Amino acid sequence: MILMYWTSRDADCPPAAPAWQRAYRHCTVFGDADVRPLLPPAFVPVFDAIRLPSAKSDLARLLLLREHGGLYVDAHVGPTSPARLLETLDALSSHSLILFGKGWTMTGETDFDLMNGVLAARKGAPELDLLIDRILHNILEQKRREEATTDHVPYDLHHMTGTHVLIDTFFDLVPPRPRLRVAFADRIFVHQMADNQQAGFELAAYYSYRKPNGHWSERQRNERFFLE
Repeated sequence: MILMYWTSRDADCPPAAPAWQRAYRHCTVFGDADVRPLLPPAFVPVFDAIRLPSAKSDLARLLLLREHGGLYVDAHVGPTSPARLLETLDALSSHSLILFGKGWTMTGETDFDLMNGVLAARKGAPELDLLIDRILHNILEQKRREEATTDHVPYDLHHMTGTHVLIDTFFDLVPPRPRLRVAFADRIFVHQMADNQQAGFELAAYYSYRKPNGHWSERQRNERFFLE
């Protein structure tokens, strides 16, 4: 199954969804109504109060993968070769989780590039629980901090809900670059992509929805994490 998540007042579906649905019969776009039942009941109002769609998406993709299994792709990621994608996902026959990185950018000895915009996992993969629990904890800690003041409370989605959660959970920070922990070596496959198309998908192929100053890295500088 191809999974996408979308929550937006400006468009009904992710820009890349039609291309995926033309190429793959089992491509489903999920929304908040699909995610809420997968959350701990007490956390549902917390989830609904999150201001930035990117933060909701970081959590939603993990919950949806745990529930359904398959390939999650961000709204801007487009399909390329089905045969290539099949080859890429073959790693799920021996691993519970596939992480992806832009390997073609890692030209230096210390370069390291990992992302959470594309993830693949078996249904019920226990590794997803580790990520979900960490993100829930981080969000609740931010809630506690924001409830203590009306000022802007600094945060960084990359570390709080995003890619760095993968790194913190599964990698040892050793030179020259982070290394997958031995405990996960036979459970997690790290696919460092040779280029932007050969893995069966293309990053940033559909970025029409991005507005000036609308990226999470820009919004987090002056917007509180939670709605008032």
